Amino acid sequence: MIASVLGIVLVYGAIVYYEAPGLIKRKLWRELAVFMLVVAAGLTLGITRVTGILYKCWVDLVGPVGKSISHLIGLI
Repeated sequence: MIASVLGIVLVYGAIVYYEAPGLIKRKLWRELAVFMLVVAAGLTLGITRVTGILYKCWVDLVGPVGKSISHLIGLI
């Protein structure tokens, strides 16, 4: 389990290491903030899934909310 968490952190770290310098160099602060938010969400979900804290798939948890929003705006 520790190796899996370490692997996830390393992969996300590599993605940030590859993408963030370009955003900083071009001074795209909003894009960097959104990118970091998405990375943080993915990292959190990945780690909770691997450690067993989150047993269900996150789509199963978010699905009812998405379905309600879809009905509300008339997509379904």
